[in-house]
Amino acid sequence: MAKFDGIKGQELLDVEKTRYELTLILKDNRYLFIKVKNGQLTMDAAMFESVKGQELVDVEENNNELKLKFKDDKLFSIKVDSGQLVVDSLPE
Repeated sequence: MAKFDGIKGQELLDVEKTRYELTLILKDNRYLFIKVKNGQLTMDAAMFESVKGQELVDVEENNNELKLKFKDDKLFSIKVDSGQLVVDSLPE
């Protein structure tokens, strides 16, 4: 998807998580904001550390799931149990 083109190829520097929002902080002041409306985010929190410092190579968004593929074939999946997933990227 074109809305993710600005973050592809960027290194993941950090992840900030609240109850209803996940913010991925990428190199060069790029951000990926993942929010949920009327539901809860689910993900493997242990994956944060394994993808930190890795280069993001692809992003797939479908239904209530976002799949982030990193270099070395590491996959980080973020899902919504119920409600609506809202994803925005901020290139600068």
